[in-house]
Amino acid sequence: MSAPLPPGRLGFPFLGETLALLRNPFRFLEERQARYGDVFKSRILGRTTVFLAGRAGAEAFYDGGAISRSDAHPYTITDLFGGLNFEMYDGPRHLALKEIALTAFGHDAIAGYLPALEGLIQDRLARWARQLEFSATAELRKLAIEAICLNVLGLAPSPRTDAICRDYARVLKGIVSPPLPIPGTPYGKARAARDRLLETIKAIVGERRAAPGGDGLSRMLTGQSPDGRRFSDEEAVLEVHHMVIAGFIVYALMGEVLRRLADDGALAARCRDEVGALGAGAPLTLDNLQRLETSTRVVLEAKRAVPIVPLAFGRADREFTCGGFRVPSDWRVYLALHLCNLDPAVYPEPRRFDPDRFGSDRSEHMAHPLAFIPQGAGPPTGHQCLGLDYSTYLVLAFLALVVRGYEWDLPAQDLAYRWNTIPPEPRDGLRVRLRAR
Repeated sequence: MSAPLPPGRLGFPFLGETLALLRNPFRFLEERQARYGDVFKSRILGRTTVFLAGRAGAEAFYDGGAISRSDAHPYTITDLFGGLNFEMYDGPRHLALKEIALTAFGHDAIAGYLPALEGLIQDRLARWARQLEFSATAELRKLAIEAICLNVLGLAPSPRTDAICRDYARVLKGIVSPPLPIPGTPYGKARAARDRLLETIKAIVGERRAAPGGDGLSRMLTGQSPDGRRFSDEEAVLEVHHMVIAGFIVYALMGEVLRRLADDGALAARCRDEVGALGAGAPLTLDNLQRLETSTRVVLEAKRAVPIVPLAFGRADREFTCGGFRVPSDWRVYLALHLCNLDPAVYPEPRRFDPDRFGSDRSEHMAHPLAFIPQGAGPPTGHQCLGLDYSTYLVLAFLALVVRGYEWDLPAQDLAYRWNTIPPEPRDGLRVRLRAR
């Protein structure tokens, strides 16, 4: 006797539960897990979809023989990403392009990016400290784009990068909006922003193709895979667009650092002490950042706790079972990364912000190989996030510089999230008062 299909409801034809998912994907996942368990089905944009969570769900999703990335993503994601980037297919082409792109995000590349990154963060912190109060959400959005543009595209901060920041905010809002491609709607504005961004990136690709520099894009354009494949201009445009979207959202992690260290003076002091132990004014080299154990735990806990990436997308290449339920071939299969981050079987009191769960004496994230996958899993050449290490070091550099030189507090405000964008943002913009020490 075959296993039963997963529980859940498909809702109306085609539309299914699409609007509920778009309205708040994180709440959608939590409510249905509470109702059905770690394996449940729905209908999203006309496709029957199974959602997986927990250890068994992660193991099933990362079974390469069962799950494909081809024809897996919702139409809205593919549309706003401008087409198929290499995270949306498998096979030799994916492997070749991923190997080339990794040269832009390996430790050698990150080490080369850090001096300029340190200077940028120092400049922004000094600017914010001259204000009575600032919106960390708005300013960190700009900082994240400036950092990525500087390191990946070779663009210094300018009105051009300000425009890029505004357009990526529109794209991210479009991802959780009803897919109505009508001018003036959030989705229509997102598509218009996407078109402007792709044209901007196309021009930059042409510039770096003609005159490569030390930025990540130049590394990609001059790289070659072992089988001789190189990035075409069209492939490079789509990958850069994907990379900037993926990198842009780290502003939420930097905001979480400010919030949590403002709330926990003892934790802030621990971070400040270990940064101070590097020596006054010590440069933020890769070696120095790797010595910041407590600060790194703060960054990792922010990655676990902050609702940023709700799902990873796949499609059943063959029928398989998970949690006692049968998943038919060709169903879309979405791994609920958000739920995995909050799994109480791995993380006791998962709603509590507790960086020491990453300490060597507890190592909760090592409970099993798929216990900590906020940016996906698998080998780097697979579908793990390309910027896994870059995002960690970017946020870690920000943390180190802010605790080294500044004190700050948060005035009374509403810190509850607004859910109409990815990532969700504090309602009052995370207002901060920053002072030089």
